[in-house]
Amino acid sequence: MNGRKPRCLGAADASLERQMADCGLSNDNRQFLRDLHAAEKQLNDAFQRARQGGALEERVSAVYRRMYGKD
Repeated sequence: MNGRKPRCLGAADASLERQMADCGLSNDNRQFLRDLHAAEKQLNDAFQRARQGGALEERVSAVYRRMYGKD
């Protein structure tokens, strides 16, 4: 077990779970996609906060460029 506590699924998360089940993905693949989805949400939240400007925006933009290139 990975030690994670079960969490209440929102509508979007429940939809993602259904899609993964329909595709017949392995448990490892499903966990990877859950983790990726959570990381994407965190990145989007950071960008929302960064839009306020200042040093945080510069740091988030720099990290994004390192991760995904200049575009």
